[in-house]
Amino acid sequence: MSNKKRAQRKDFEAVVGVLGNPVRRNIIKKLSEGPDYTLRLSNELNINQQLAAKHLKVIQDAELVDVVRQKNPLGADKNVFHLNKFYSLQIDFSPSLYNERLISFNNPHQWIQEDNYMERLEEQVKDIDDEELDIDDVSPLREVVELIDEELEGLEKRRARLLYIRNLALGAAQGAVEELDRRKQQIIQRLVDLGPSTIEAIGKAMKLNDSDVRDVVTELEKEGILSRDGDSISLST
Repeated sequence: MSNKKRAQRKDFEAVVGVLGNPVRRNIIKKLSEGPDYTLRLSNELNINQQLAAKHLKVIQDAELVDVVRQKNPLGADKNVFHLNKFYSLQIDFSPSLYNERLISFNNPHQWIQEDNYMERLEEQVKDIDDEELDIDDVSPLREVVELIDEELEGLEKRRARLLYIRNLALGAAQGAVEELDRRKQQIIQRLVDLGPSTIEAIGKAMKLNDSDVRDVVTELEKEGILSRDGDSISLST
C-alpha cells in the first residue's frame, strides 16, 4: 500500500471513529454552525462540561479541529474550537457491493466535468445479460465496471464541487448574521440550511421550549427577516 493510500485509510478510520459516537456528531454539527467553546457546547447539548471536553479531545486528536486560545477580559481565557476539514464520508453497501470513501471538497482545481455513460452502459450490460453467459463475458463486464467507476468518479467530483459551493453559501450566511444574538443566528442559519420549518421543529433541534423559539421568531418577523404562513416559518424574500 502506498504512503498516500495509508494516509487516506488513516483519515477514513479517524473520521469514522469520531462520527461513530452520537455526542461527537452533535458537537461537530454545532461546530459547523461556527467556532465554539466547551462550556457553551455543554450547555447547548445538555451534557456536562467534563464529557464535552473529553469528546472535544477525541475530535482534536483526529485533527478535525483547530484550537485558538481566546482572551477574555472579564474572566478566564478559553479555548475556541474551529472545524478545519471539508469532508464527505460515503459508505455504500448492498448484497453485491461495498464501497467506502472519504472525500475532501476543498480542492476546486481538481474538479472537472465528466461525460455521461449511463444509457450506453446500461444497454451494453443488458445485451450481455440477454445472452447465455460464459467465461468469455467476464472481460466485457469488467470493461463496463471500469466505465462505471469513471462515471462515479465524475459524479463524486460534481458532488464535491456542489458541497464546496453550499459551504460557501452557508459560511456567507453565518457572516451576515454574526452581529445578532446567538438564538437569532441559530434560527436563521437553520432556515438557510434546511429551508422552511416550524416552531416545534426548531425548538426540538435547538433543545428550546416552543415559547422561547416563538418569542425569537416574533422578533425576527418584526425585523422583516422571517415570515410566517400558518405553521411554516421561512426567510423573508
